[in-house]
Amino acid sequence: MKRSLTLFLAFCAFIMASAQSVDVYHSGILSSYSYTELTDISLNASETSTQLVVNKTGNQLTVDADNVKSIVFSDQPVDACTKYADDKPAQVVFSCIEVNNVNPLQHLNFKLEKSNKYYFDAVILFSSNINFSKKEDVVYIHNNENVQPILNNWEHYIKPLKDRGIKVLLSILGNHDGSGLANLDDERAQQFAKAIADTLDKYDLDGVFFDDEYSEYNKGLKGQGYKGFLDSPSYEAASRLAYETKKAIGDKWLVLYKYGHYNMAVSVDGKKPGEYVDYVLTDYNQSAAGMTTQYPGVKNSQVGCYSVDINGYTNKSNVKKLRTGKYGAFMIYNLDQTAYDFSYSKVINLEDFGKYLFDDELKVEEALYYKDWTPIEDLREPNR
Repeated sequence: MKRSLTLFLAFCAFIMASAQSVDVYHSGILSSYSYTELTDISLNASETSTQLVVNKTGNQLTVDADNVKSIVFSDQPVDACTKYADDKPAQVVFSCIEVNNVNPLQHLNFKLEKSNKYYFDAVILFSSNINFSKKEDVVYIHNNENVQPILNNWEHYIKPLKDRGIKVLLSILGNHDGSGLANLDDERAQQFAKAIADTLDKYDLDGVFFDDEYSEYNKGLKGQGYKGFLDSPSYEAASRLAYETKKAIGDKWLVLYKYGHYNMAVSVDGKKPGEYVDYVLTDYNQSAAGMTTQYPGVKNSQVGCYSVDINGYTNKSNVKKLRTGKYGAFMIYNLDQTAYDFSYSKVINLEDFGKYLFDDELKVEEALYYKDWTPIEDLREPNR
């Protein structure tokens, strides 16, 4: 045993010399460490057991060697977000925040103890809007006085998240005029899809989240003589915009909120929704019932159900069904670590969700991030 232990340690030292990250997959948990965090990897052997010991600065991970399924040394940076449960990738956790008053940097404060992973995989900036300029005859993306400062200060508010593997998505929501995500004709949908792609590229964002609310379709832009709009909104038009957007943004994520005219989706140009949608997230506490017929081609791995408003009622037992049903995503809305009751109320929910989904313990940093930007009062529009 001593000879094999010596050879193992020599092998580890040789590989680690050029490694940027080390992934240890043990007991259904994937733990990731950067090479600079590690001081040693060793095996402790006795007559009754063999343990793998990973010494991490200020901490130590010790697991029975029998429970270690793999150790991967990589020349790639740490995969800071991908979590495992039941020997498979676990749920992608979305956080949808009201950026009118919540700093997105708060997501840097939430990690899992055993795996050393970030709790949240993706942050949705809620929300930019779809609007129509009658003067210039263009459907455009409106970034309000709080969204725009965050985008303008990308290096401060967005880059730190992306550097740690957390994706940042832009939400698109209706904004009380006659344009919406579900009443554009094919040509207008292609134009707006390009505007979305240009915006994601300009601000180096990772995807878009469609929420079909607050458009006032009854204002009837077509009836007022404006071209490019349908008589009334439809699932077909909403699906067309989603399809054209996915074509325009490529590998970036297209995420739909199952609400309004995205309560279902249809095939477009021979492509089923499962082929042009990355994730569908249901409304609060809603199950995935009927999803396969409402979204043909969508797999459970693309579905996020039982979404939670952290400020509202939560049936916690539903969250366990995400794992048993092998659904691929979960959304938490309204997270705000600076809220007065967060430390004794909201955090308990996060702790429970971490146990249910990942068999892991929540670790929260107390460096609070408050709203520290100045809203932009004079927005120039339209933003094409």
